[in-house]
Parts: sequence; C-alpha cells; structure tokens
Amino acid sequence: MEVKDARLLQGSETQKTLRREARKIFAKKGYSGANTNELVQRARVTKGALYHHFANKRELYHSVVEDMEQELVERIEAAATAAGRGPWERLRAMCRAYLDACRDPALARMLVLEAPVVLGWKTWCDLEQKYEVAAFARCLEEANRDAGALREPAETLAQVILGALTTGARVIATAADPEAARGEVQKTIDRLIAGLRSTAT
Repeated sequence: MEVKDARLLQGSETQKTLRREARKIFAKKGYSGANTNELVQRARVTKGALYHHFANKRELYHSVVEDMEQELVERIEAAATAAGRGPWERLRAMCRAYLDACRDPALARMLVLEAPVVLGWKTWCDLEQKYEVAAFARCLEEANRDAGALREPAETLAQVILGALTTGARVIATAADPEAARGEVQKTIDRLIAGLRSTAT
C-alpha cells in the first residue's frame, strides 16, 4: 500500500511539474511554437512520462488552460468578497478583476486569444461555462436572493456579461494602447451594469 501511495504521489507531482513548465512555454511561445522536447527537458522527465499523463500536446494545453480558469475564478471571487455584501458592487468588482487579470499578457494570450482556436469553440465555451459563467451566476443569484432584483435568469445574465468581458479582453489584448483600451472597456462594462441595475426593479 505504501509503495502504491508513493507512486501515486510521484505521478501527481510529475503531472504538476509538466503543467507548470508547459504553462511557461505556452505563455512565451504559444501553442504552435511549444515543443515537447523542450518541455521534457525543462521538466526533467522522459517523453514516456509526458505521454503517460497526457495523450498529446492539445490535452496538455487543455489541462493548463483549466488551471488558469480556476485561478481566474479564485481571483474574481476574491474581488467580490472584498467588495462587501452589496450584490451590484460585488458584480462590478468581479468584472474589474476579470479585466485586470486579462492585462497579464500570458493569460490574455492563452485564455482570450488562443484557447478558442486550439481547443475548439465548444470545448472553450464548456470551460467558460464551468468556471466563469458559474462564478458570475452565483453572484447574480445572490443579488436576486437579497433584493429580488433580477428579471432574467441569473445564468442568462452571466452569459451575456461574460460575453461582453471576453470581447473586451480581446479588444485590450490586441490594442495598440492596451491601457487606454482597458479604460474604455471598463467604462462600457460599468454602463452595462448600471443599465441592468436601473431596470432591475
């Protein structure tokens, strides 16, 4: 039993190392520029170990993207908590945290620009549904529970808000002046939230 547990632990650590090193390479070189030979050298494992944990480079990329999705949700939920109990203030803080996170070139490259292409539209949408949409829906459901403020289903609103945010993130990521674009996108998102709030009751 102890030998089996040790092997499971070693396998888990190897997988974490592969994801960590792959993330650095994908962030720097993109999916097409990433090389599995470089990855196994940096992770200090064999190619056999790589393909034991991941069927191919795309599966590894999917795993790395999912790690980033989880981290992004943790970040936006932390912002909501820090904003206090007001549901609309929490929602605004989540949107700001999302856009702030997307100022990171590595995150913008992988989650905003590459993931829909590499993983395919449906897989990418499924990941967003599992993480960001679920997080925003929880916040909106709280708004409705506390104030009876929503006319539309929380998940529908979450989908629309996240659609606006992902579009805004692409605008920021591809802009000649990302900081200026960030300001304009934020103004638009703030107006969207203000509109929702003004028509909620």
